[in-house]
Amino acid sequence: MNYPDPRINQKVCFMAGTGHSGSTLLGLLLGNHSSSFFCGEGNKSQYIGKENAPARKRFCKFCGADCPIWGELFLNPEQDLYEQLTQRIWRTQHQEKTLMIDSTSGAHWIRKQWNYLKLTTAQPYLVFLQRDGRAVVNSYRRKYPERDLTKIIQDWLENIHKAQALFDEFTGPKIIVHYEELATNTDEVLKRLCEFLNIAYEPEMINYGNREYHVLGGNNGTQYLVAQNKANAQDKFLGRMSSMNRQYYQGHKPEIVLDVRWQTELSEEQKTLFADLAGEINQSFEWNTAVN
Repeated sequence: MNYPDPRINQKVCFMAGTGHSGSTLLGLLLGNHSSSFFCGEGNKSQYIGKENAPARKRFCKFCGADCPIWGELFLNPEQDLYEQLTQRIWRTQHQEKTLMIDSTSGAHWIRKQWNYLKLTTAQPYLVFLQRDGRAVVNSYRRKYPERDLTKIIQDWLENIHKAQALFDEFTGPKIIVHYEELATNTDEVLKRLCEFLNIAYEPEMINYGNREYHVLGGNNGTQYLVAQNKANAQDKFLGRMSSMNRQYYQGHKPEIVLDVRWQTELSEEQKTLFADLAGEINQSFEWNTAVN
């Protein structure tokens, strides 16, 4: 592979874990740093140029086809995604972004990109973002009410095992972050992450709703908070929102609120089923454990 010399992109931060664990929120926060760019879920780049794919997968969720970063981007298979994005940002925005944030949680994607980056001078970082499994399962249940709850729990277990295996295997800088601590002690967690990434902490990072983002994929609800805070952005927003979710997110501005809806939305029978299938594995993910 031929890479430009010198390389602009110097660091890539990956987020292992499962979907609905807060990776979009963390990506927006870290992407609010002056040296970084939050690309969303980098694995969605595989849909670029595929006209049969849904628009929400192949276009920027905020800009659509007219995105100055993702729009008309033709990916070179001989160069990693992160340097191509960084060069695009330099050409179109005249900004030098040395840190790329990718919220793709899938272990396969992260491992593949990690292997690519070994051929470059860029330093990969890994955040294992953990959240109480009951909250994750409830979020999937809410989004996919037609799915069997047992299967949702089993999928969570499988993905957690894959994320843990990747975390154990990863040889670069790595750290564990709990969603619940991020949501309740945001400043301190961001300071710790900035130290981990070797960048200066910027207090403005917490105000993620004031920033312009260009992302592929990601959590619709969290992104909707950003979109509804900007003029005309709601009309362009490509995320699918159920009436229940829209009502929930319209209830507050883009501020960080701990989401523990699982406590009231899961029935006692459903909580018991989760405990039987995943209670032991979930012990280190439980909210009361995460904040200790």
